[in-house]
Amino acid sequence: MTRRDEQRDATRAQIVGAAVESLIEVGVAATTTLEVQRRAGVSRGALLHHFPTREDLFGAAIGLLVARNERAVREELAAASPDGDALSRSLRVLRSVMCGPSFGAEMELWAVARTDPRLRDVLRHAEGTARRDLYRVVDEVMGPELTTSPAYPAIAELTVQLLRGMAISDVLYREDTDRDELLERWGRIVRPLLTESPGFPAAAGPQEGRLTERAAHGSRATSSRPATGASTAPTS
Repeated sequence: MTRRDEQRDATRAQIVGAAVESLIEVGVAATTTLEVQRRAGVSRGALLHHFPTREDLFGAAIGLLVARNERAVREELAAASPDGDALSRSLRVLRSVMCGPSFGAEMELWAVARTDPRLRDVLRHAEGTARRDLYRVVDEVMGPELTTSPAYPAIAELTVQLLRGMAISDVLYREDTDRDELLERWGRIVRPLLTESPGFPAAAGPQEGRLTERAAHGSRATSSRPATGASTAPTS
């Protein structure tokens, strides 16, 4: 890599970092290209060279937000007590990170994309890698004690959706006691499924049976459906 390449990459990283800080501190509406330019301390030409549109800039910001979330997960996991139930510990760690500012900024971008087709297209592309990173981190937090269960892929998906919903609710209603109780109830519901897995098929390989991503919506779906008369429990 030449010095020119290094300088270009450094400038790009500086711009993306400034965009992320702005998204976290002042939100999407106030994160204009002019505001990012001011925070990054770069010229207008430099910003437009790397990111011709605001949507392109937000797409790049997703990657850094996800990286921050992953770092926060590892810090929370390292600080968590190793004693007690693995599932409860994992839920607390994930909940703590997914109610944090970086995750909140990512969810705000999703909300704005509802009425912004251009931003929605950019985020869908960026979230392809982000989703894989998210579920990889969730797997690491849960650990082999839980991920080897045939029921795990469906439960991991449902857990992420639950935590996303809780993060959105926190914008208006932040009651940690209620949230903690909800997580405990969720843990009581899924623990028997992870430890006993009644009605689930034998465990698949590391990639087989994982919930696949729907290209049009970026969501996961089960890779197979139960035959007529078979158990209707979620399959991996």
